[in-house]
Order: sequence, then structure tokens, then C-alpha cells
Amino acid sequence: MVRPFDMQWLITNGINTSRSSSTAWMQEGTPTVGASPKAPTVGRRRMEQLPRACRRKPTEAALNLTFLAATIADLTYPMKKTAVIHSVENIHNEFFNRLFQHGGQLLKRTLCTGTVLILIACSHQNQVHLSTGTTNYNHYPDGGGLFVSAAFAPDGRLWRVVPEKHRVYVDVSSDLGKTFSPPVLINNESQQIKVSGENRPGIVVDRSGHIYVIYVAESTQPVAIFYSVSKDNGLSFSAPMPLSDKAADANTFQGRLGVDREGKVYVFWHDERNRTDWRQSGNAIYYTSIDGNSGLSAPAQKLSDTLCDCCRIATAFDKNNQAVLFTRFIYPVGIRDHGILRTQAGGKEPLTWRVTFDEWTIEGCPEHGPAIAISNDDRYHIAWFTQGKVRQGLFYAYSDDEGQHFSKPLAFGELKNLPSHPDILAQGKHVTLTWTAFDGKQTQLYVMQSNDGGETWLPPKSIAKFSADADFPFLLSNSQGVFVSWNSRTEGYQLIPLN
Repeated sequence: MVRPFDMQWLITNGINTSRSSSTAWMQEGTPTVGASPKAPTVGRRRMEQLPRACRRKPTEAALNLTFLAATIADLTYPMKKTAVIHSVENIHNEFFNRLFQHGGQLLKRTLCTGTVLILIACSHQNQVHLSTGTTNYNHYPDGGGLFVSAAFAPDGRLWRVVPEKHRVYVDVSSDLGKTFSPPVLINNESQQIKVSGENRPGIVVDRSGHIYVIYVAESTQPVAIFYSVSKDNGLSFSAPMPLSDKAADANTFQGRLGVDREGKVYVFWHDERNRTDWRQSGNAIYYTSIDGNSGLSAPAQKLSDTLCDCCRIATAFDKNNQAVLFTRFIYPVGIRDHGILRTQAGGKEPLTWRVTFDEWTIEGCPEHGPAIAISNDDRYHIAWFTQGKVRQGLFYAYSDDEGQHFSKPLAFGELKNLPSHPDILAQGKHVTLTWTAFDGKQTQLYVMQSNDGGETWLPPKSIAKFSADADFPFLLSNSQGVFVSWNSRTEGYQLIPLN
């Protein structure tokens, strides 16, 4: 049973209240309640019945229908009563395509009748002949996208990946986000791009200037991660290729790029290849490395099971140059708390252990990934969201023994304003937190900073606010300082300096 306050939090924060992941809704062989387990056929599946989330007892079914109604009305966090066409763009592919495919032609005709899609003819060669961009996306064929990602290159330039409905583009700024170059097309062939706040594209630049892009699109499976690399300073990109060696057999999504301390590029992602009973939640984490010249360095390797289906992975690298993942796991009796997973040298089995004990039991996906940063003194800094029995809201903690023990969780953000989606950056003793909050009218962007490694904190500050849909904030840094990367549907992209 979900308390009224919890239901409001679920709706406003976009929580998926189905027991399994959204991708699992399409699996053939999903049994009705009370049926015996059945291993599904691997490959593209059809769903003959309603999602399992709508076939439960009335109270839970009502909550799920409430969430779906809020989603269709574009009331998911941050709440804004935008037009239905914005809803189709925002909810994008993941829900509507399947609802159209499996929910009957009547609903499809009804929605399509009220939606006018304007197709803009454009060249789909690698170098798109479009004008130089400002902070908005008026020069993009379909008006750009909400869920963009950005990264600084070693030379200080800001690279940005922008997904649209069927295309993915990259552009670059040499003036800290004030203007951008003409966008370069990544996928010459049109694809059904799958994107959300948690399932977002990624971009990094290595020390050699190679630019790496990942994104999710429909393929043989409903969702698959593709990667592409530029070796000519972003003038062109390689033809996108599936990242997983099992992409034709299992869904892959929510990829996370990371660059280690020696400049090697890794990708970590959710992978469903090991799932056999689709009534049970939890995905595996797989990873591989990418070389700018030779492509994928090795077949994908498994790191762990029982990863929360819909929460993105946070990554960092420790003083020994081992990958440290901070993510939400599914623990016994359905508790969705956070754990750390660390790779080991010499091909040894990775280590994993639980680090938050909020006791959040929920039959659904919070869709609310955490954040981690490791400073040069090897102090671990983590931030996360929870609605557990022990605590609720956003929290920060640090560890000086490689994550074995953490400080007492520090709450930040006013609970009444629904603080959410934190990010964290650590540079020596200087630590920065950012997050969003919603006061019922506007989405506000907050930052809070510490100058003593997280021991004490300056008061939080609101540095921007939007009245329309806004993306999650992310912290970036280069030699010129620390910045918040934030995107809004109406205001466009902003790179906000914190110095």
C-alpha cells in the first residue's frame, strides 16, 4: 500500500510503478498472476495482454493507472501542463510506441488525429548543412531534444550530443556554451531513438581528441545501445554499431561512458541477456572498453546481477584506476537501496557491497539514479535519492576507506519542494552538489558547495529556474572552473559557471 504522499512523489518524480522494467512489458510468455514461471523466448517479443502493472489488486492498479495518466498528460516531474504534442515528444518511443503497437488501433487513431507532425526535409549526410547554434535548438531539423549530454575535451572545448526522434547529432562550443557549431549527424540511417532522463545519450573525449558517442535506439530488440567514434576532430563519425555482442538477443540500455585516469574509455550498461523469469526484477551490469582506433577492445564482461531496472549507473575511478560503480540494487524482499561495485586488477571477480540502508521497498522502478565522485585524496563522495522507511529525500555521504564505511547521511534540499536528481563533483577539498526542486510552479536549480571535503557545507543557492520542462543537471569542469550543464525545453541549453 502506498501512502498518499508517496503516490504524489511517485507521480511527480516519474517513477515507473510496474514490478518489472518497461522493456520487460514486451516480453512474450509474461504470465498472468498466479501462473507458473516460464522462460521467455529470447528475441523480439509480443505482448498479448495488458502490462502486468495493470493486472494487480485494485489499489496498486489504480496507482499505476494514475501514473500512466499523469505521464500521458505530461505531468511527470517537473509538472507542466504542456500540449499533447510535447507529451508525444517527451514520453517518446518507450511507452507510446508499445501502447500504439499493443493497445489497439482506436487509441492510435485518436492520438494521431489530434497530433500534427511536421516533417522537416534535411540532408542526412554526416556534415549537416545547418546554421551555427545558440543556446536554443531552432536550427535543428526537429527542434533538438530535452535530454542532451555534454563533456569538456582536454583542450577546453565543450562537446554536446543532441538526440531527436530519429537522429542523433553532435556539436561543439568554443565559448563555454554561448554558441555551438553546425551539428554533425551521427546516424545516416533513420532510427527510432530511445531517450529519457535516465536512458540518455553519452559523450566523452579522450586525450587523443577522439570523440565517443553512445545512444539507445530500436533495433532487433526494442532497445539497443549504439556507439560511434570520431577521429577527425568531430568532422565525421563512424557508422553506429551495437555496443553489446548480444544486442540481437537481449535489450541493452542506460549506458554510461567513463574515462579512467590513464585516458582509457569504458562503457557500463544494463543488460537483459541473463534474465529468464520476467516476473523477477533486476538486470545485469555489463561493460567493455572502446579504443578510438580499433573499436571495441574486448567482448562485454558481466559485473553483477540484480541491478534496479530503471536507474542509471554512476561511475568513477579510484587511485588504483579501478572502476567504482554506485548504483541502485534490488535486495531481498524488494528493497531498492544502493551499493558499490568495484573492479579488481588481474581479471579478479569484482567486489560489491551495500552502502545505503534506507529500506525502500517498492514494486516498481524509482527511475532515479545516484551520483558518485572520487577526489584525488581517494575520498568517495556519494549522493542519492530515497523514499525508504528510514529516510526520505536527497542525501550525501563520504568515505575514507574506499567505500567500506560512510559518514552519517546528510539531507539536502527541502523535502516539501521535492528535491531530486542530484549530481556531485569533487576536486581536492572542493565538493559541489547540484539538484533540482519544484515549488508547484517552477523548476529551480540548486547548488551547494563544501571547501573541506564534505565535512561542512555552505548554504544552498538557487542559480536558475524554468517554468517549462527541464532536464536533470550535471556538473562539468575544465581548467576554467566548475559548471552546471542544464537544458530546458523553452530556454534551451545553459552552461552555468559556479566560480
